[in-house]
Amino acid sequence: MKKYTLAVTSPEYWSEIHDALIVDSNQDGIPDRQVTCTDSKNHSPTRGTYELTEEEAAEIAEHPHVKWIELSPNDNPEVYPKPQPVSKRFKSDVRVYRDLGATNDPPNTSPTSAELNRTNWAVVRVGLATNGDGWPNVSQSIAPITTDVSYSLTGKNVDLIIHDSGILQYHPEYMKGDGTSRVRDVILDGPLYIDPDSTYLQANTYTKADGRTGISTTAANMWWENNSTSYRSSRFASGGADDFGTITIASAYTVPNALGDSLDGTNTINASHGNGCASLAGGKTLGIAFEADIWNMSIFGAADMNTELTFDAMKVFHKYKKVNPETGRQNPTVVNGSWGYFAGFNSGTTVDYSFKGTTGSFTGYASNSTGVQAMAYGLDSGTYYDRQFSTSSRSSSTDTAGDEMVESGVIYVVAAGNDNQRVGIGSDDPHLNDYLTTLNSSESRVGFPQGSGTCPSGHRRWISPSGLGYVSDGEYYHTINVGCLDEHIGGLSGSATYAERKVNYSNNGPGIDVFGPGDETLAAGTNGVSGATDYQRYDDSRFYDMFFNGTSAASPIVAGVVALYMQSNPSATSYDVHEWIKTHGSKVLDTSQFIDQYPDDTTDDYWRQDFNLRGAEPRIIHDPFANDTAPKINGVTVSGISFKQS
Repeated sequence: MKKYTLAVTSPEYWSEIHDALIVDSNQDGIPDRQVTCTDSKNHSPTRGTYELTEEEAAEIAEHPHVKWIELSPNDNPEVYPKPQPVSKRFKSDVRVYRDLGATNDPPNTSPTSAELNRTNWAVVRVGLATNGDGWPNVSQSIAPITTDVSYSLTGKNVDLIIHDSGILQYHPEYMKGDGTSRVRDVILDGPLYIDPDSTYLQANTYTKADGRTGISTTAANMWWENNSTSYRSSRFASGGADDFGTITIASAYTVPNALGDSLDGTNTINASHGNGCASLAGGKTLGIAFEADIWNMSIFGAADMNTELTFDAMKVFHKYKKVNPETGRQNPTVVNGSWGYFAGFNSGTTVDYSFKGTTGSFTGYASNSTGVQAMAYGLDSGTYYDRQFSTSSRSSSTDTAGDEMVESGVIYVVAAGNDNQRVGIGSDDPHLNDYLTTLNSSESRVGFPQGSGTCPSGHRRWISPSGLGYVSDGEYYHTINVGCLDEHIGGLSGSATYAERKVNYSNNGPGIDVFGPGDETLAAGTNGVSGATDYQRYDDSRFYDMFFNGTSAASPIVAGVVALYMQSNPSATSYDVHEWIKTHGSKVLDTSQFIDQYPDDTTDDYWRQDFNLRGAEPRIIHDPFANDTAPKINGVTVSGISFKQS
């Protein structure tokens, strides 16, 4: 007997299937016994988890109203791969601010007043129409610049969730003038934020190191895991109007593992990735939306929690959060997800493939006698494989939970991946059903273009999480898929001297929505974690910033810009965000401003080389609020302000 999660084809069939399972029914396609439901997932209109035998699961799979059934990802974690952070290995021998890694790196023993407010190049670049507006007449060796940065929106009254490895909550990037942090956690702080009328939560509070009120980890877990009036207010308890069921919380999900719990810089989280993302999206001097409310939702790192359940928790948080008394409405929710699932193969592996509808096999990737070999050669190397590519979670339950989250109104911004991989889009894309064999085994699932041991490799529909929220009508995706802009400029044969380019490792293709500056950024660090290059802070020597790059860095930059837009239009949908990015929140550069080195898809160089767009638009994120013009937010005028950063 194992725990299986299923989904019905439509919410109208939920009661029929669920009720037939939990009673001793005699219905075709339903086991002839009383089945135990271990998680009814009241927050989901189509999913539930049940204890079944393998034979019973196979029988249920044939029922006409059952969309899919699979081993529960939360209860059978060994069956599914864990998500990995989308991050590029740190480089050396580069320069400062826009070119980190050389002798001019911070900190300076005698910093100038401008250096005291150091920032990364993305903060400046997103406010420019083209690169030449900020870094004119320079080649690849880019010296630091000193400039004023104007702004009119700050991200205030927007909830910005970092779906990642944890945030060091007391890092100076997140501290307000009153000495309190802007960082909270969806799991550990969310219950009191969502359900302030719970007497149980009110009775289990404590004072955090910065003076804010928190709830005990035990109390938070009990609130999520039990829909009894012993733990929740009547509104969220069983039979209440907003009873969402229960969500299981990982035992390792604690304050030290997710947030760190000390004001003195002592680090207890074991990954720097999430902290870097949080600072670029919403940091005080390193970020874009520097007054947004920052929320952590750990998916890997020390506070390792099942992906499906984190999607469910963020959906519940978004749907039921309290009304902000300043605005009279719930804050909009913007989430950054700089992670993904990877597959790959090594140089001596014989690879079976489907490429543009043609199947076959090849060994290794050094030869480029065919298009598919050239494509394989051009993939970036990864941590576990000689050649790595972004692919699916391979779990219908996980991806359906993600679909439900973005369909609920959460704006989800995604790192496209660091595999130099063409990401297709549209049902007519020739690479819709491309796949490659991999060194890891994988499972088939509904709609998957694969057989046993293969993974889809050529289209956004099959890549998690960028493929979440796919709508077949109109070929639409709720997520915003972000590629990475290189900090280097020019330097390629036949290119304009000062033109920008995508960074060599960034995924590309028509499935990319927008590119953001992300290579070699200065971001908040965690003092030595993950082998990062650390730079001591000037404002508090107990803390550090770090070298951070990849689509992992580009995505939170875009998420920060999106948070500014949501501040100006809090009721905007993902459709509105996509349209706004196309019309106001980006600039499409011409061939003199952006390099597409080998655009001809009939040549092997189209696949083999590093700086090809492969059908992606040279669309660069742009912050139209980077000015001191007073905007209007739902009829309320907000004064423009400016500050100096360097």
